Amino acid sequence: MSSVSEVMLERYGKKNDRRPSKKWVIGLASVLFVSFIAWAIWVIADGADQIRSQDLSYEILSETEATVTFSVESPAGAAVCSVQVLNQAFSVVGYREVEIPASGEYQTRINTTSLGVTGLVDECWLK
Repeated sequence: MSSVSEVMLERYGKKNDRRPSKKWVIGLASVLFVSFIAWAIWVIADGADQIRSQDLSYEILSETEATVTFSVESPAGAAVCSVQVLNQAFSVVGYREVEIPASGEYQTRINTTSLGVTGLVDECWLK
């Protein structure tokens, strides 16, 4: 009569107890490390040429006109900024794209379709 382990071996087959080799573990760790470094460089480089804008003031001149004063910091040179005037319901009642030749402070006059309550820079992008 055979032992219990021989019966189990005959019934279920040999147990496969293979672990990943050291080469696979080191290779996978290397790929993950290089991927992380590449991602970090991409994130840092992506933010280097960002345009920053800041709303400084606005003035509602009439029911059909407003002015918005803002500053722009554009390290890459010329940019375009979209400037909006909003009403009480936060709907856009005035819109203008302003070309920015260099970093600095700018003021623009915007025609509106109805009375606005605030003016602001929506976004800026490179020209």
